[in-house]
Amino acid sequence: MSSLIEFLSKAIHFFYSITQAVGIPNYGLAIILFTVAVKVALFPLTFQQVRSMRKMQELQPKLQQIQKKYKGNPQKAQQAMLELYRQEGVNPLSGCLPLLIQLPILFALFSALRTFFDPVHHPPYVNLEHANFLWVANLGQPDLYILPILVALGTFIQQKVSMASVSGAGDLTTQKTMLYIMPLIIGWMSRSFPAGLSLYWVVFSIMGIIEQWIGKRGSVLLKEGEMSAK
Repeated sequence: MSSLIEFLSKAIHFFYSITQAVGIPNYGLAIILFTVAVKVALFPLTFQQVRSMRKMQELQPKLQQIQKKYKGNPQKAQQAMLELYRQEGVNPLSGCLPLLIQLPILFALFSALRTFFDPVHHPPYVNLEHANFLWVANLGQPDLYILPILVALGTFIQQKVSMASVSGAGDLTTQKTMLYIMPLIIGWMSRSFPAGLSLYWVVFSIMGIIEQWIGKRGSVLLKEGEMSAK
């Protein structure tokens, strides 16, 4: 983890050097650029996740038939569903890959930013004069109100857009509960995050929303094109 923390610190400083080169040196802008780079790097996995979720949505009628057929035999039902996934080339766990990769990044970024902007223990290459961003005085310190609200709002909108793009898949009651509970939990937790991490989360959510919208729009246009061709 220490190697990842060091890598993230240097990556943020690299993007800071870019802002410095264009005449607007600021670590907040550097974190935004860093977030964009991470999101672009994760795009193949995110694309695979969306495809997997949509494929799972298409399989819902068949899965419901299996559950109904083997209602009294959960083990048989599980085997039949796994066989269906194999035949259709679907991995139900593939949707977890972006999250699994994100978790170590978030943990390491949490530690990196607290040290990165520490007035005493920050790396020698960090210029604390540019550690402020908009209303935030120091990106290594928590923002108690505005950023947590934006974190919760961004998480809520991203989840809602994601649910809309794969409507019909999974337990609807559970999804709706998570839609409202999860953003509140994450928003509250972000009150203890370094503000730079909250900024990362907000930008990542915004890019996720745009990504979902573009993907959904592309699917609609593709279907319209297929219907026109027929």
